[in-house]
Amino acid sequence: MIRKREPRWQSAAERARVAAELIEEAESLTETSSIASPADVARAGLPPPVTAQLPSPPTALPPGDAPAPGPAPEPTIDDALAADPDNVPLLVERAGLLSGAAHYRAAQRDYERALRVDPIHGEALTGLGVLLSRRGLWSDAVPHLRRASEVDPGRAAAWFYLGEALNHMDELDGALAAYERAVELEPRNTRALYGLGIVLDRLNRPDEATQMYRRSREATGR
Repeated sequence: MIRKREPRWQSAAERARVAAELIEEAESLTETSSIASPADVARAGLPPPVTAQLPSPPTALPPGDAPAPGPAPEPTIDDALAADPDNVPLLVERAGLLSGAAHYRAAQRDYERALRVDPIHGEALTGLGVLLSRRGLWSDAVPHLRRASEVDPGRAAAWFYLGEALNHMDELDGALAAYERAVELEPRNTRALYGLGIVLDRLNRPDEATQMYRRSREATGR
């Protein structure tokens, strides 16, 4: 049996020509950004090379057309007050937020501005008195809290904080009356009941104080 011979290149010129064709083919594949090379296809049995493509650019808008605007930002309290700086409800609302964040001086400015516009605004008077109490300025707080209890006698918070301030100033009779009024308005106000017990203790009325402490615990569910 005669074995079939593998083809051989007959000359160096033919070998050079075939090498040049292979190089040209490789360069052509590179220029068209093929993902797989011929060697990769032969080795892995992959399908023919796929040409890579870049994403299409975004569609241009017609001349004169602009993108639809997004929703306008919600106005803030600061924005509203910039347009209406003497708006008492907004001043009181912002003062409450500032006070809750412990920005006491800024809150005090808002309360005082509100009271220049409306000197008998019960919520502003109470808020300013509470703020001053938190800063330990009890004697400064009392006039505002007393005025608040006069112009808005149904506001339990004004009576409670008035009792707190007067108790710290050792004005026990006034504190007792203020706490009692707060409890009349809110019978389950645990802090007012407890404050009332403290004042009764200080007035050497221990039995009544014990009763208030008990009511305070019952109001908290303990």
